[in-house]
Amino acid sequence: MHYKEFDPTDYSVVVKLRGNPPKAWKWEIYRACRCGPLESSPVLFESMAVAAKEGKKALGRLLAKTKHAT
Repeated sequence: MHYKEFDPTDYSVVVKLRGNPPKAWKWEIYRACRCGPLESSPVLFESMAVAAKEGKKALGRLLAKTKHAT
């Protein structure tokens, strides 16, 4: 079986409501064809927008590490 090269479009950030207000939002990073998240935020955020912004930063760091590891 041949596996394709690293493809950053296989990864995505999802923001979910996981706690109680005032800090209820969490980001999770998923990869295509995987059931659970690869990473999730260690803290909860006050808004969906802040969680999304921090999740995108975390995704960037993960992609940089993953790309260099291949």
